[in-house]
Amino acid sequence: MMNLLRNPRVWALTLAAGVLTVSISAQAPQQGPGAPPPSTPQQPNTPPNEGRPGAPPPSTPVQPPVDQPQAQPAAPTPAQPRAVPPSAPPPGIPQTTPAPASQLPQFATPRGPSQTERYVVGQAVPVPPSGGTLMNLTLEQAIEIALERNLELKVARMNPPGVDYQMASARAAFNPQFTGTYRYNNQGQISTDNLDKVSSFNTKGQTMNMSMSQTLHWTGGSLNAQFNNGRQVSTNPRSPYNPQLTTALAVTFTQPLLAGFSIDNNRNQLRTLSIQRQIADIQLLTTIENTKASVRTAYWNLRQAIEQIEIQRRSLDLSQRLFQDNRTKVEIGTLAPIETTTSETAVANAEQQLLNAQISWTSAELTLKRLLAASPEDDLYNATLNPVEQAALSVQSVDIKGAVQRALEQRTDIMQAKRTLDVSRLNLEVTQNLTRPQLNLQTGYSGSGANSKLTNGDVTGYGTAFSQLGSFEVPTWNVQFNFTYPLFMAAARANFARAQLAIDQSQASLKAQELTVTADVTNAGLAVENTFKQLQAAQKAREVAERNAEAEQTRFDVGMSTNYNVVQAQNNLTTQRLTELRALINYLNSVAEFDRIQRVGR
Repeated sequence: MMNLLRNPRVWALTLAAGVLTVSISAQAPQQGPGAPPPSTPQQPNTPPNEGRPGAPPPSTPVQPPVDQPQAQPAAPTPAQPRAVPPSAPPPGIPQTTPAPASQLPQFATPRGPSQTERYVVGQAVPVPPSGGTLMNLTLEQAIEIALERNLELKVARMNPPGVDYQMASARAAFNPQFTGTYRYNNQGQISTDNLDKVSSFNTKGQTMNMSMSQTLHWTGGSLNAQFNNGRQVSTNPRSPYNPQLTTALAVTFTQPLLAGFSIDNNRNQLRTLSIQRQIADIQLLTTIENTKASVRTAYWNLRQAIEQIEIQRRSLDLSQRLFQDNRTKVEIGTLAPIETTTSETAVANAEQQLLNAQISWTSAELTLKRLLAASPEDDLYNATLNPVEQAALSVQSVDIKGAVQRALEQRTDIMQAKRTLDVSRLNLEVTQNLTRPQLNLQTGYSGSGANSKLTNGDVTGYGTAFSQLGSFEVPTWNVQFNFTYPLFMAAARANFARAQLAIDQSQASLKAQELTVTADVTNAGLAVENTFKQLQAAQKAREVAERNAEAEQTRFDVGMSTNYNVVQAQNNLTTQRLTELRALINYLNSVAEFDRIQRVGR
């Protein structure tokens, strides 16, 4: 016995047990039978960032007195965070809920290990500012709103009709063109012939001409018809009769025989615009799918940001309680004052991390609003968004080889590159045709008619002229060939060589793009497999954290652990649950991206 009393280790253990007893007594004051009930802890003043989820509480909370030991009251039921409503609003109509101050969902603040509930990741709800609204959104509703209101998508939807108008304009080149001309002429003239017996005379003339021309779509030829009419009245004594009426009809057809026979620029424009219309549809589909993918990513990023705020808020609460425990120990003399520096630094770091989480939440919310809102005046833009979708695991099988084959056949950017190559080939056909000489066949017919003066001195009218024109009394036929050959065809040959080079470039670009698509699809497939493995690891880590939290609570119940260790284990469990949620969201995003990347490109 004397040897044991002389052993310094025994004295050290005895002193440590006494200090531990005093510390536990200071942290859990007793309340006598006649003592008044404990008062409600003072609430901190509203911080400047009121209305933001998870606003940090003050660094030094109000502490109960420690100089009068009192019996510990029964643990009150902790405040529970508001859960996500189980029933979502009808698709396409997000639920907008007014949020008065008395009904704002609050996060529970743990006061001790027996009062700290196990927070379930996915139930955090952002608190809108005073007088604001909280809008619950499912992922399907967010995508539907984006497809209806997204401004970039509205712009993309205007491209196909724009190409339709271009095609209508190109077709108009083959429509008939009508031209009409009317002319009046009043001319005075001095007589130079003594037989006229007048010093001057006047001639009045009117002409009304009409013509119609059309370019033929099938052969590239052109047809032109002219119908001319004239009326002349003169005071010249030698004029045979007044008025003199004339009419004439001329029809001309021109047909290219070499260059421009099989194809020309007008006909090629119709062919290329038809392909451009397909490209516009492909681009619209790409924009739609990419918008949906962006909304999905922004939606889950906002969900993560909200959860991250709750994690950082709980970490700050734990740091503050540890700092206050250390101050209590300093007051009762069991801890040196300098030892509070570390815990005070931890409080400052936790406040900074909470502020960073709030900033990230604001940025994530604005990103999602940018995709959904039609204008800054939109109700959705001014509301606080709450993504209520719960991530659910759905195991996806990955066939990378088959996915690569489907992507090379169906992916939009590959299809667009192939359509662009088709346009280049059509342009090559035109430039090759223009290397031929120009040889045109031109044929025409013309006829005329005029009124006359009868033997009785009467003058006939337009009926006589039209009758003479229709009877082909004075027909005129003509056929001619026009040949043009620029020496050496230098310009045409240079254009043809440049078009061939463009074809080679397009083919090389297509092969490079196919290689890029193969690599992208392979990486996306590997990402699905890797994120699934990370999800499995996160699930195991969460299970271990659950067992550790349960074990730490059991040790605390029998007096073998401390308040700090239990809360730390529970916060570690919450962190692991958030890590599991992130891993699950990453897996779902990778599955969605793997499906998207097989069909559309960026």
